[in-house]
Amino acid sequence: MQITFEVPHLFEPGSSSTDEADGLRVLLDALIALNLAYLRRHPALPLYRAGVTYERTDTWLTIPALYQLKIGDCKSLAAARIAELRHAGHYADPRFRWVRRSNGTKTFHVLVQTDQGTEDPSRRLGMGRDENSYFRE
Repeated sequence: MQITFEVPHLFEPGSSSTDEADGLRVLLDALIALNLAYLRRHPALPLYRAGVTYERTDTWLTIPALYQLKIGDCKSLAAARIAELRHAGHYADPRFRWVRRSNGTKTFHVLVQTDQGTEDPSRRLGMGRDENSYFRE
């Protein structure tokens, strides 16, 4: 099942950066919460051993969908990893970076902040050495 959110005030030319940051954080928190609820009731392989690889998608995937499709991009991979770490009792939080595209829109990349530093599940699962390759049009 897919649940679609319409957020015309976000991620468009002229959108408020503050609104976009708030909106992205709310969406990530929701995906992380769904993943945590899943992990409390279902054992799952760790993300890095689940056979998932990086591929850019438009869909925000929960852990069961991510593991079934075997592909996901930064938002789904980071949310899965954060939920996995939190479920194990570790600190983990999303961090995102913005890049403005030539058409005036912005795109983002989601990372995982831990006590040990910043982790990039997308890069680890095949995005490529250059993190900014995610932003190329």
